[in-house]
Amino acid sequence: MKILFVLITAVTTAALPAFPQGNPPDPIFRSGVSLVRVDAQAIDGSGQVVSGLTKDDFRVLDEGEAQTLVNFSFAEEPLDLILMFDMAGSMHGKVLNVVRAAELGFRELRKGDRVDVMIFNTRAQEIQPFTEDLQAVNEAILLRVITLKFGGGSQTDAPASDAALRFRREPRSQRKRGILVITDKTSSGTPSSTIRDLWQSDAVLSELVIGGSAPSSNPIVDQTGGATIVAGNPGEAFQQSVHYLRSGYAMYYAAPGATAGTQRRLQVSLTPDAARRFPNVRIHARAGYVVNPL
Repeated sequence: MKILFVLITAVTTAALPAFPQGNPPDPIFRSGVSLVRVDAQAIDGSGQVVSGLTKDDFRVLDEGEAQTLVNFSFAEEPLDLILMFDMAGSMHGKVLNVVRAAELGFRELRKGDRVDVMIFNTRAQEIQPFTEDLQAVNEAILLRVITLKFGGGSQTDAPASDAALRFRREPRSQRKRGILVITDKTSSGTPSSTIRDLWQSDAVLSELVIGGSAPSSNPIVDQTGGATIVAGNPGEAFQQSVHYLRSGYAMYYAAPGATAGTQRRLQVSLTPDAARRFPNVRIHARAGYVVNPL
């Protein structure tokens, strides 16, 4: 299976110079042309990140109109990551797997990443605010999260909105924004307001399902361009989930004229020629975004 993650961020800048695939330079901001940035990740049938695709392999539609990509690159970037631990009663017997997932998976977190730790049942509660101190994050999980009381049921929609709103208290930066929900089930119904909150906060939500079978589709994951991974090996699955959020293709196109706050539909796919060359590709991309004020 091949998955594309899409993260939309509007920036105001003059036309950016072309750069080769690799780590893109920081854009030089000037008054001038407004650009939309699309971050997309490609995954092959074995779940591995695919590099080497080119600008001509992608097609981006904004409100059904094809967009001309003016810049393109592949890179691994720092993260602003919210870890959300499900505290439902059904998770109680899976605490050790949760700890193993976080502890072993920390190998994928790097200097420059910032992590926030939350727990949730029907709403989210912050345990550790955003920090670059990964040791403090690890201690928050080991010493606080696993000692809390598990009980009741849980829902993903309201906690996901809480996490999206948490991002809005943070200044914009070059870091990608991701939410990783660690749970033993997946949600099947999500109000459109939750999707809009995540689009407006430029956040991708993924799930790491502990001790479960192949889950049903989660609209939050599908609509924000994330992925649901069932953790056979929790540590490896955690690493894989974080890597998905970190790496990918950055594409820019001229922003269509639209009022701030407008919700726009987005479609990202491989071109027909690329689809023939990659016959096993399945596209899972963010389905829209909210125009942010400049």
